[in-house]
Amino acid sequence: MNPDRRSDPSGWDRRFAEDVYAYGEEANAWLVEQLLPIPPTGRALFPADGEGRNAVWAAQQGWQAEVFDLSKEGQRKCALLAQRHGVQVMYDVDDLVLRPFDEPVYDLIACSWFHTPSAIRKKHMPRMLHALKPGGRFVMEGYHTSQLPLNSGGPKSLDLLFDLDELVEELTGGLAPPMEVVTAEVTTTVLDESELHRGEARVVRVHLMRRT
Repeated sequence: MNPDRRSDPSGWDRRFAEDVYAYGEEANAWLVEQLLPIPPTGRALFPADGEGRNAVWAAQQGWQAEVFDLSKEGQRKCALLAQRHGVQVMYDVDDLVLRPFDEPVYDLIACSWFHTPSAIRKKHMPRMLHALKPGGRFVMEGYHTSQLPLNSGGPKSLDLLFDLDELVEELTGGLAPPMEVVTAEVTTTVLDESELHRGEARVVRVHLMRRT
Protein backbone atom coordinates (compact mmCIF):
# COMPACT_ATOMS: atom_id res chain seq x y z
CA MET A 1 0.00 0.00 0.00
CA ASN A 2 1.39 3.37 -1.08
CA PRO A 3 0.59 5.77 1.82
CA ASP A 4 0.44 8.69 -0.63
CA ARG A 5 -1.92 7.13 -3.16
CA ARG A 6 -5.21 8.92 -3.71
CA SER A 7 -8.30 6.96 -2.63
CA ASP A 8 -11.13 5.99 -4.98
CA PRO A 9 -14.36 7.86 -4.12
CA SER A 10 -16.67 5.86 -6.39
CA GLY A 11 -17.98 3.47 -3.73
CA TRP A 12 -18.82 6.33 -1.36
CA ASP A 13 -20.51 8.27 -4.16
CA ARG A 14 -22.74 5.28 -4.89
CA ARG A 15 -23.61 4.88 -1.20
CA PHE A 16 -24.42 8.56 -0.71
CA ALA A 17 -26.39 8.94 -3.96
CA GLU A 18 -29.52 7.48 -2.34
CA ASP A 19 -32.18 9.78 -0.90
CA VAL A 20 -31.84 8.22 2.56
CA TYR A 21 -28.86 9.23 4.69
CA ALA A 22 -26.63 6.15 4.83
CA TYR A 23 -25.59 6.63 8.46
CA GLY A 24 -28.57 8.63 9.61
CA GLU A 25 -28.96 12.36 10.13
CA GLU A 26 -28.06 12.55 13.82
CA ALA A 27 -24.54 13.19 15.04
CA ASN A 28 -22.45 10.40 16.50
CA ALA A 29 -23.55 10.05 20.13
CA TRP A 30 -20.09 9.82 21.65
CA LEU A 31 -18.83 12.83 19.70
CA VAL A 32 -21.81 14.79 21.02
CA GLU A 33 -21.04 13.70 24.58
CA GLN A 34 -17.43 14.83 24.26
CA LEU A 35 -18.11 18.08 22.41
CA LEU A 36 -20.97 19.48 24.48
CA PRO A 37 -18.71 20.63 27.37
CA ILE A 38 -16.31 22.40 24.97
CA PRO A 39 -17.23 26.04 24.23
CA PRO A 40 -18.09 26.24 20.49
CA THR A 41 -15.97 29.31 19.87
CA GLY A 42 -13.90 28.50 16.81
CA ARG A 43 -13.23 26.38 13.75
CA ALA A 44 -14.03 22.69 13.80
CA LEU A 45 -12.93 20.20 11.15
CA PHE A 46 -14.83 16.96 10.54
CA PRO A 47 -12.69 14.66 8.37
CA ALA A 48 -14.48 11.95 6.36
CA ASP A 49 -17.88 13.19 7.56
CA GLY A 50 -19.68 11.76 4.54
CA GLU A 51 -23.14 13.31 4.40
CA GLY A 52 -22.22 15.82 7.09
CA ARG A 53 -24.27 14.73 10.09
CA ASN A 54 -21.57 15.57 12.66
CA ALA A 55 -20.62 18.88 11.07
CA VAL A 56 -24.24 20.03 10.75
CA TRP A 57 -24.85 19.27 14.42
CA ALA A 58 -21.70 21.19 15.39
CA ALA A 59 -22.76 24.17 13.28
CA GLN A 60 -26.06 24.20 15.16
CA GLN A 61 -24.10 24.47 18.41
CA GLY A 62 -22.13 27.46 17.14
CA TRP A 63 -18.95 25.93 15.68
CA GLN A 64 -17.58 27.14 12.34
CA ALA A 65 -17.92 23.65 10.91
CA GLU A 66 -15.87 22.33 7.99
CA VAL A 67 -15.72 18.93 6.30
CA PHE A 68 -13.36 17.23 3.96
CA ASP A 69 -14.39 13.97 2.35
CA LEU A 70 -13.81 12.10 -0.89
CA SER A 71 -17.42 12.14 -2.03
CA LYS A 72 -19.15 14.75 -4.18
CA GLU A 73 -22.43 13.02 -3.35
CA GLY A 74 -21.61 13.43 0.34
CA GLN A 75 -21.03 17.12 -0.29
CA ARG A 76 -24.44 17.40 -1.96
CA LYS A 77 -26.22 15.60 0.88
CA CYS A 78 -24.44 17.69 3.51
CA ALA A 79 -25.59 20.90 1.81
CA LEU A 80 -29.20 19.67 1.89
CA LEU A 81 -28.95 18.69 5.56
CA ALA A 82 -27.36 22.01 6.51
CA GLN A 83 -30.05 23.92 4.62
CA ARG A 84 -32.80 22.04 6.47
CA HIS A 85 -31.24 23.02 9.79
CA GLY A 86 -30.53 26.61 8.81
CA VAL A 87 -26.73 26.43 9.16
CA GLN A 88 -23.68 26.64 6.93
CA VAL A 89 -20.99 24.00 6.59
CA MET A 90 -17.89 24.43 4.43
CA TYR A 91 -17.30 21.14 2.58
CA ASP A 92 -14.19 20.36 0.54
CA VAL A 93 -14.08 17.28 -1.69
CA ASP A 94 -10.56 16.28 -0.75
CA ASP A 95 -8.32 13.36 0.20
CA LEU A 96 -6.47 12.88 3.49
CA VAL A 97 -3.23 12.03 1.71
CA LEU A 98 -3.31 15.20 -0.41
CA ARG A 99 -4.72 17.77 2.01
CA PRO A 100 -2.21 20.18 3.61
CA PHE A 101 -2.22 20.56 7.39
CA ASP A 102 0.61 23.05 7.73
CA GLU A 103 -1.13 25.77 9.74
CA PRO A 104 -2.61 25.38 13.26
CA VAL A 105 -6.04 26.84 12.54
CA TYR A 106 -8.57 24.48 14.15
CA ASP A 107 -9.88 24.44 17.70
CA LEU A 108 -11.37 21.00 17.13
CA ILE A 109 -10.91 18.03 14.82
CA ALA A 110 -13.55 15.33 15.28
CA CYS A 111 -14.44 12.21 13.33
CA SER A 112 -16.40 8.99 13.57
CA TRP A 113 -15.69 5.81 11.63
CA PHE A 114 -12.73 7.28 9.73
CA HIS A 115 -11.16 3.98 8.69
CA THR A 116 -8.24 4.03 6.28
CA PRO A 117 -5.58 1.47 5.34
CA SER A 118 -2.99 1.33 8.10
CA ALA A 119 -0.17 2.64 5.89
CA ILE A 120 -2.19 5.78 5.18
CA ARG A 121 -3.39 6.15 8.76
CA LYS A 122 0.08 5.88 10.29
CA LYS A 123 1.47 8.66 8.12
CA HIS A 124 -1.40 11.04 7.54
CA MET A 125 -3.60 11.00 10.65
CA PRO A 126 -0.71 12.23 12.87
CA ARG A 127 0.06 14.83 10.20
CA MET A 128 -3.54 16.04 10.39
CA LEU A 129 -3.10 16.92 14.08
CA HIS A 130 -0.66 19.69 13.14
CA ALA A 131 -3.71 21.67 12.01
CA LEU A 132 -4.85 21.95 15.65
CA LYS A 133 -4.16 25.10 17.62
CA PRO A 134 -2.42 24.68 20.99
CA GLY A 135 -5.18 23.61 23.38
CA GLY A 136 -7.24 22.25 20.48
CA ARG A 137 -9.02 18.91 20.77
CA PHE A 138 -9.03 15.76 18.66
CA VAL A 139 -12.01 13.45 19.24
CA MET A 140 -12.73 10.21 17.39
CA GLU A 141 -14.67 6.95 17.60
CA GLY A 142 -13.92 3.96 15.42
CA TYR A 143 -14.28 0.20 15.29
CA HIS A 144 -11.80 -1.90 17.30
CA THR A 145 -10.11 -4.98 15.89
CA SER A 146 -12.42 -7.16 18.02
CA GLN A 147 -15.35 -5.82 15.95
CA LEU A 148 -14.38 -8.07 13.03
CA PRO A 149 -16.75 -11.01 13.79
CA LEU A 150 -19.68 -8.73 14.71
CA ASN A 151 -22.40 -7.58 12.31
CA SER A 152 -23.07 -4.09 13.67
CA GLY A 153 -20.97 -2.27 11.07
CA GLY A 154 -17.40 -1.53 10.16
CA PRO A 155 -14.82 -2.79 7.68
CA LYS A 156 -14.30 -6.52 7.25
CA SER A 157 -10.51 -6.16 7.25
CA LEU A 158 -8.22 -6.10 10.28
CA ASP A 159 -5.99 -3.62 8.49
CA LEU A 160 -8.83 -1.08 8.49
CA LEU A 161 -9.74 -1.54 12.16
CA PHE A 162 -8.10 0.11 15.16
CA ASP A 163 -5.82 -1.33 17.81
CA LEU A 164 -5.95 1.17 20.66
CA ASP A 165 -2.31 1.00 21.76
CA GLU A 166 -1.07 1.36 18.19
CA LEU A 167 -3.46 4.21 17.49
CA VAL A 168 -2.51 6.20 20.58
CA GLU A 169 1.17 5.69 19.87
CA GLU A 170 0.69 6.96 16.32
CA LEU A 171 -1.33 10.02 17.40
CA THR A 172 1.05 11.01 20.19
CA GLY A 173 4.36 9.88 18.66
CA GLY A 174 7.04 11.39 16.50
CA LEU A 175 4.94 12.39 13.48
CA ALA A 176 2.32 14.15 15.63
CA PRO A 177 2.59 17.41 17.55
CA PRO A 178 2.77 17.12 21.36
CA MET A 179 -0.57 15.69 22.48
CA GLU A 180 -2.08 14.98 25.89
CA VAL A 181 -4.38 11.98 26.29
CA VAL A 182 -7.76 12.92 27.80
CA THR A 183 -9.51 9.63 27.00
CA ALA A 184 -8.31 6.45 25.30
CA GLU A 185 -10.40 3.34 25.71
CA VAL A 186 -11.82 0.22 24.14
CA THR A 187 -15.43 -0.39 25.07
CA THR A 188 -18.62 -2.18 24.07
CA THR A 189 -21.49 0.04 23.00
CA VAL A 190 -24.86 -0.37 21.31
CA LEU A 191 -25.18 1.58 18.07
CA ASP A 192 -28.43 2.82 16.55
CA GLU A 193 -27.33 5.15 13.75
CA SER A 194 -28.75 3.37 10.70
CA GLU A 195 -29.05 -0.12 9.28
CA LEU A 196 -25.30 0.07 8.59
CA HIS A 197 -24.43 0.86 12.23
CA ARG A 198 -26.82 -0.96 14.52
CA GLY A 199 -26.34 -3.34 17.43
CA GLU A 200 -23.65 -4.22 19.93
CA ALA A 201 -20.24 -3.05 18.77
CA ARG A 202 -16.65 -2.93 19.94
CA VAL A 203 -15.14 0.52 19.54
CA VAL A 204 -12.11 2.63 20.33
CA ARG A 205 -12.66 6.13 21.72
CA VAL A 206 -9.90 8.71 21.74
CA HIS A 207 -9.91 12.31 23.01
CA LEU A 208 -6.62 14.20 22.82
CA MET A 209 -5.60 17.80 23.46
CA ARG A 210 -2.70 19.58 21.76
CA ARG A 211 -0.28 20.85 24.35
CA THR A 212 0.53 24.54 24.51
